[in-house]
Amino acid sequence: MNKGRFLGFVFSIVLAFAVVLTTMPTVLNGLKLGLDLKGGFEILYEAQTVDGEGTVTREALRETAKSLQKRADAYGVAEPEVTPEGSDRIRARIAGVSDEETVREIMKKPAELTFRSMRGCEADAGFCKVELTGTDFKEGGADIYQDQIGQWTITISLKDAAKFAEVTREIAKLPQPTNALAIYLDDEQLSAPSVRAEINSDQAIIEGNYSREEARQIADVINLGALPLKLTEKYTQSVGATLGQQSLQQTVTAGGVASVLILLFMLVMYRMPGLIASVTLIVYSWGILLLFYWMNATLTLPGIAAFVLGIGMAVDANIITAERIRDELRSGKSLLSSLKSGSKNSFRTILDANVTTIVAAAVLYYVGTGAIQGFALTLILSNVLSMITNVFFSRLLLQLLVRSGMFTRPGFYGVKEADIQSLSKHKNGANAYYKIYDFIKHSRLFFGLSSVLTAVGIVVLLIANLNYGVDFKAGTSLDISLGQSITHDEAEQIFSEAGFEPAVITVGGADDSRVSARFDQVLSSDSGEVSAIMDAFRAQYGDDVSSEENTVDPGIAQELGIKAIIAVALASVGIIILVSLRFEWRFALAAVIALFHDAFMVITVFAVFRLEVNLPFVAAVLTIIGYSINDTIVIFDRIRENLRFAKLKTYEDLKQVVNMSISQTLARSINTGITVLAASLILFIMGGETIKLFSLAMTLGMVFGIYSSIYIAAQLYVLFKKNAIGKVSKKTDTTPVEQP
Repeated sequence: MNKGRFLGFVFSIVLAFAVVLTTMPTVLNGLKLGLDLKGGFEILYEAQTVDGEGTVTREALRETAKSLQKRADAYGVAEPEVTPEGSDRIRARIAGVSDEETVREIMKKPAELTFRSMRGCEADAGFCKVELTGTDFKEGGADIYQDQIGQWTITISLKDAAKFAEVTREIAKLPQPTNALAIYLDDEQLSAPSVRAEINSDQAIIEGNYSREEARQIADVINLGALPLKLTEKYTQSVGATLGQQSLQQTVTAGGVASVLILLFMLVMYRMPGLIASVTLIVYSWGILLLFYWMNATLTLPGIAAFVLGIGMAVDANIITAERIRDELRSGKSLLSSLKSGSKNSFRTILDANVTTIVAAAVLYYVGTGAIQGFALTLILSNVLSMITNVFFSRLLLQLLVRSGMFTRPGFYGVKEADIQSLSKHKNGANAYYKIYDFIKHSRLFFGLSSVLTAVGIVVLLIANLNYGVDFKAGTSLDISLGQSITHDEAEQIFSEAGFEPAVITVGGADDSRVSARFDQVLSSDSGEVSAIMDAFRAQYGDDVSSEENTVDPGIAQELGIKAIIAVALASVGIIILVSLRFEWRFALAAVIALFHDAFMVITVFAVFRLEVNLPFVAAVLTIIGYSINDTIVIFDRIRENLRFAKLKTYEDLKQVVNMSISQTLARSINTGITVLAASLILFIMGGETIKLFSLAMTLGMVFGIYSSIYIAAQLYVLFKKNAIGKVSKKTDTTPVEQP
């Protein structure tokens, strides 16, 4: 027994936990939460020139974004995110606000300050001539003071005193009462003092019967200045603070339960490797949060969902390695040799599986927006960090433990003594320790079953199409949390009293306390239509009513739909290229058909049961593609490995290799499927309402993914390879296949 290595094993675990425990409070407190977790709103503005003519320049777009940022800062918003997008768009994310309507109004209000006169105007034209504009005043030059009689007055610093003197000199020549210089903020007249003589000063004064608060508000708006461009809201997502906090609590609780169950499963199933897997999974979880903390990245609700699912998928690396070590032990090798061979053989499989998942996530990040990008980023970081913690760190701990000479009995690694055969027998291919199932025998049955389900999906889609949400159909959706129960008729009556008729109203959530409504038309924030609805509900259910709003302009909805199609297409092409390079074209073709099979099965379920299809659904489909290819590649990798030892002469030889490969990876497929399904199912049952449909799509996708990897992808490969084997068999004699 090597006590030094065992102490190194214990010290590594103690050190890892010490680092996690000491830094975790700082990391958690420093995480930047998205608007869907702490309330706030996200708006996509489309920019136009103020006069509606000409094109929007990059400089004007940047300046407008800066102005919006200043306005949010001036209101006291913590860390607003305002960024230009494309050639004519600006995206603003404002989290943690209590008075959303006021902030939204301030964000896009033109706030154009003008001094106007009646020079050259017709008698009934009023103050038609603009003498001074916002560009004539110093930036941030408005302030307030209290005069001798206690009146609050606003002063504005001018850039050119001579220009102001000229303007006032000309106005003073006009007869009363036209000798006034009116001061306007946008089209609202603040005051119109008379000018009796030239004013040679760099200070303009706005007098009125203002309170201190009113004077300060006017001065602040003037200091914000006019926006260089005119903005129109094209996409809006709004989440009430109460609703965001509730979603956060529910999702974190679901994630905690899922994580504990996964760790217990690993301990029971894999003993010492399971213990090490539990350690590395905890380090992995800490590492993901640490990366978000260092990057100052925003953690969103879909991001947390991806994080929880990432734990389930990260287990896969540990399961693949543990299963390969088990195989080597059963073949008669020593524990150390089994560790070396198992680690080496599993690494290629893990690498191929993770790279293909990263491809799908990268495409999702490239074409996605907002929370979807957060989900994709989390998925990418999860896969990269999983390679570091669940492969390299896990392997280091296993090496230290095995070389310490302690826990050397096969039982500590989940292998029964009776399952171990002599190395000589294993090399001769006799007395295999695993049972080989004939999966290929029933290929027609499973092809037929999938074909029937596909036909059902096509018919439903042709007749009823999908139930598109506002992301793809345009309009406004409202999700209102009341804190107390409500009936469908009561909700419908409140909408009617507010003067609105939603296309769809559903009541659900805990104790029927949640109302979801979808409007085919876009509700205008400028007209206060959403506010009118919320006021009607608050009048009945109190001020604790919280809401989530999602508004999408028709043009944006069409764009999002096109992006979703492009995302799936690009992900599929990327996977075809990768699998073709790493394997062969028959593997790639079979894998992609299986991917489309899985995605279409989920789409069929959503179409049949009229479940809403939105952007998170697209994220779920792309994640399903990533997971499905992950599972398929594990089987394909074992087929490729076994083919190196086989001499294929007949179709029966090919069937035996494929059946053997599926049988060898069956435990891994089932165990990984259980862990990922546990995560997605618990998110569906315990997670917030916002991600329920997302979690359902993920759960269905995992089930179809496991099914297709075994009964569709592998069977298709045999079908494609059959003709090639037939050609070979005509030229050569039949030789029995050798087992590895």
